[in-house]
Amino acid sequence: MTLLLAGFGLLLLWWLGRNALRRSPAGAARLLRRTGGTLALAAAGLVLVRGRPELGVILLLAGLWLLEGEGGLRRRWRALSDRVRGWTRLQADLHRRNPGGREHAEADADPGTRRPADPGAMTQEQAYEVLGLERGASLEDVRLAHRTLMKRLHPDQGGTAEQAARVNAARDRLTNRHR
Repeated sequence: MTLLLAGFGLLLLWWLGRNALRRSPAGAARLLRRTGGTLALAAAGLVLVRGRPELGVILLLAGLWLLEGEGGLRRRWRALSDRVRGWTRLQADLHRRNPGGREHAEADADPGTRRPADPGAMTQEQAYEVLGLERGASLEDVRLAHRTLMKRLHPDQGGTAEQAARVNAARDRLTNRHR
């Protein structure tokens, strides 16, 4: 496949040299620059995705140079440095307004998983008590009591994860669905 693409590229260059250069040398040079720049940008994207950033940046700069020339690169460099300076000013302004904000934000950088605490082993008596049922309640009563309590105690409804875990454990104990 690579050999086929190389052969096609050589054939294209031969055709450009034979026809386009004779008619308009400036137009052919412009076409070669645009084609080369586009191919260099495509190759840069491919190389960056494949995990070779050093080669990707070189190809990216070469593609931009071919497409925009030296003035275009300078213009882009100035715009990038202005953007970095703007971010630096913004960061300094935010730090001035809220001096401890960065430390507070970094303190909880990786809170980890927030799983509810394991309610532990529960007796059948405790399970009936948690669900507010009398001993010997039917399976349908257990499900109805669980649903009613979860509507009130679910963390999305204002309850806590511990309360919801305890209600779920009581339901599991009474329906013999140990996990």
